[in-house]
Amino acid sequence: MKTTRLTAALVALAPVVPVSAQTASPAATAEVVQLSAFEVASAKDKGYSARDTVGASRIAIPIAELSQAIAVVNAEMLRDLAPNSLPEVTRYIGGVAETNSPGSDIFAIRGVPISSPFTDGLPEVGSSQGTGLDFSYFDRVEVLKGPSAVIYGSTSAGGVVNRVAKKPRFDRARTLLDLEAGSYDHYRGTLDANQPIGPGRTMALRLVGTYWSRQSAQNFDYGHRRFLAPMFAWRITPSTTAVVAITDYWDRYHKPWGQAFTLPPYVGNNLALSFALNLPRERAWAEPYSVQYEQGRRYNLSVEHKVNAHWSLKLAGFSSSYNYHESPTTILRDVVLVGGRYLMQRSWRYSANPVDSDTLALDSAWKFDLGPTRHTLIALAQYAQSEGRVLQYLGRSATNSTTDVLPRLDILNPTYGGQPVSTVLSTSTESEGSSLGLAVQEQAYLFKDRLILQAAVRHNRNESAGFNVLTRLRDTPPAKTKWTPRYGAVYRPIDGVAFYGSRSETFTPIFTANPDGRTFTPPTSKQDEIGVKLDLLGGKVSATVAHYKRSERNTIVQDPDPIRASAGYRVQIAGDELKGNEIDLYFSPLAGLQVLVGASKLDAKTLSGLRTRGVPDKQASVLAKYAFSAGPLKGLALGSGYTWRGRRAGDTGNTFWLPGGNLYQAFAAYGWRRYSLHLKVDNVTDSFYANNAVNRNIISLAPPRMVTLRVSREF
Repeated sequence: MKTTRLTAALVALAPVVPVSAQTASPAATAEVVQLSAFEVASAKDKGYSARDTVGASRIAIPIAELSQAIAVVNAEMLRDLAPNSLPEVTRYIGGVAETNSPGSDIFAIRGVPISSPFTDGLPEVGSSQGTGLDFSYFDRVEVLKGPSAVIYGSTSAGGVVNRVAKKPRFDRARTLLDLEAGSYDHYRGTLDANQPIGPGRTMALRLVGTYWSRQSAQNFDYGHRRFLAPMFAWRITPSTTAVVAITDYWDRYHKPWGQAFTLPPYVGNNLALSFALNLPRERAWAEPYSVQYEQGRRYNLSVEHKVNAHWSLKLAGFSSSYNYHESPTTILRDVVLVGGRYLMQRSWRYSANPVDSDTLALDSAWKFDLGPTRHTLIALAQYAQSEGRVLQYLGRSATNSTTDVLPRLDILNPTYGGQPVSTVLSTSTESEGSSLGLAVQEQAYLFKDRLILQAAVRHNRNESAGFNVLTRLRDTPPAKTKWTPRYGAVYRPIDGVAFYGSRSETFTPIFTANPDGRTFTPPTSKQDEIGVKLDLLGGKVSATVAHYKRSERNTIVQDPDPIRASAGYRVQIAGDELKGNEIDLYFSPLAGLQVLVGASKLDAKTLSGLRTRGVPDKQASVLAKYAFSAGPLKGLALGSGYTWRGRRAGDTGNTFWLPGGNLYQAFAAYGWRRYSLHLKVDNVTDSFYANNAVNRNIISLAPPRMVTLRVSREF
């Protein structure tokens, strides 16, 4: 099936948005910027505390008015933490746990792995390594906990991460240049330039560009990334604005797979980790030629139209191409004990995984009064389609093995070098899928906004197909359709206090297939949630405390067989029954000091009797910052972060467990006129800590202590 590209779709739907050739006045410019129904006003944020979200309903709405736990990482927090991946900021949110190697965007919300974040409410296309977008492109990150199928359709049962991209601004010209240098030859430069143009500032240009070169403590490790995002905005009329953005991403890096592993004999759940032998921290287990590439390009278009004071429309879509390929990589296998020597088996793989995707969405928002009540009504229609391919070659040994391919590596005295005797095309599959979602959501405000009722429903139709090129077998299951309702209530007995409860469901369309071409049954989930939200003392104290129960069916997990898992195979288990408690607390006890606390307790009882890999029962975090506002230290800010994670399963089969651990982070910033300095220290105590595991052969450690200095100049 040939993919219909976004351009043709946008041309066909262009008449939906009225356009005229009028020229806007400067006064109208300010009005459009401030009153866009689909844009959060960051000026309402107080320090790390955010009051509004666009992710929960696709329009800007106060978090306190929604019957769902929501946490926001705003621009100030992003600036202080200087992250390179999502888990570096989500670790400070209750109920969110990192579940993959450092640098990857995979993590879990409420015990469910999340590998597909959204951008501006639209689904991303990518891999387990990323989505082809650099963090310099984002203004904020919103974590929506629990099923969110009404708005997002294709979503995980644990929740959704919505990243809000930067946009051109009509109000002022500003250029920010960041230059970073740090441990292990970390060098990064970022340019963010915005410039209004045209009569009456009816147009604006923005360019975000990043180049990043890095190494690490591990031998052979390196990375080079280039990211470029030119953007153009045009206020066609006082009521109509269009934004075009192109993102181009290229990343090449060493693929080490893991830094630790379990040692034989494999007995029960008490497996010794390889660092018990005091192996050098810099030891690499993959060959120097183990390389991975990521390439992505995305064309984005958004058109907003304000029909009148009560009605707004938004047409948004993108067309993207993404590919990651290993050319080639060597993969860790079992360590065997032979004659008193620990020898590592390794396999060899070359793979390419290109995927093309198009998404188009039309959002409509009405705000109106009806008698003594006011209402917010949202309707949306979204269509997405994708095509992907998996091409994989495996190395073979002289005995025709694909597992023990290269010369075994003595982990105490490694000698690198070696190629497989032969290679074979093991996988060649094609997959395609499409999804059409129609949704409506009503939010009614009663008794002078003391009671807020929410009801929503979405109808989703999902089609998918898989084709095995090698066997010539095609898997074309019938189309899946599903109604996913959501309803809830918020009661505000006094200002600043809101009690809420909700029931939500999700239906997750699956556009990918296993390497053999087999597709999956779409997972489903139901959740009940109650909680309380606080916004007291003028924003000095804000919190969300939540309790939830959730049931899942047809959960997709990695294949428990390490060889099949590393080849990209996944399996479906019967499902899970989960319940948990969370808190996200922000407070500012005195001027200049702000503290963010996150904690969670999860009681997961899977129907298969297994725990989710990498997800702890308990975890907690705290992030604090103090900024001097007067005296000789004015302009100086000091911050520190702490994360504790409890014991967790090391693999999908729960054959071993990773111990709990602590990580510390610190930063200091100083601003003077148009210059600023930012010093960040990750893993302050240089903890030798088992961070995550894919299986008993591939365990990643927390990165060693790293110091980064950023110098910034605003023009």
